[in-house]
Amino acid sequence: MSANAKTVIEVLYPEYANQAGDNGNAMYLRACLPDAEFIETTHDDVPYFAEHVPSLILLCGMSEAQQVNTIKLLQPYRERLVELIDAGVPMLFTGSAPEVLGTKIVNPDGSETPALGLLDFVTHCNIPARYHDVVIGDLNAPERDEAIKVVGFKIQFTQMEAGAGQQPFCRNEVGFGLNKQTSEEGFRKNNLMATWLIGPLLPLNPDFTRYLLDLIGEKDAPLAFEEDVRASYEERLKTFRLPGMGLAY
Repeated sequence: MSANAKTVIEVLYPEYANQAGDNGNAMYLRACLPDAEFIETTHDDVPYFAEHVPSLILLCGMSEAQQVNTIKLLQPYRERLVELIDAGVPMLFTGSAPEVLGTKIVNPDGSETPALGLLDFVTHCNIPARYHDVVIGDLNAPERDEAIKVVGFKIQFTQMEAGAGQQPFCRNEVGFGLNKQTSEEGFRKNNLMATWLIGPLLPLNPDFTRYLLDLIGEKDAPLAFEEDVRASYEERLKTFRLPGMGLAY
């Protein structure tokens, strides 16, 4: 059995929040935690988090149209999400999913889509412009003495304009952050972690995944396929630093 038999991971809207291979995050967690309970909340469901406290809430990347739908689906539970964030419940939003957490999304035609307002930033969607890069960053983990290096890819149509005083998910050594003018990537608020990194994130980052498993109370759970994922991770730490590895954007 798992070290914590009550571990419950809620995967939000997996039927469409799966772009750029982001569903690999949930797949890897299943491999690491075979005895955990995974609840897949679809668009017709009342979220599990509305009445319970999951060990982790996971939402992955999606299309622009589905962002609008996700905002509508989560809006009735906004105050509950605030409560859970304040209580330190772990949450991981990856790919384009963090954009539903900001104040608004400004569309290419100048129209605006109000978002959940859980974090203070504005998303500027600049379709057809596309922004690519590789990233090595230092995870914002203040409770640790040593930095955790995070690697990943960025492929997006958006640039973010952040309000003052917020904490980043990581600070990049390689690659752009919330926009091309900053090295600060993503956001962290208590144990809510929001990042535009794809890859998918968890199989690419054994040290971060170890950190996340510890955070949800699974300190004894082994990393699945650790030898392979660590070899891949170490290779990216080397190759992403090579001149010219940053993709054109």
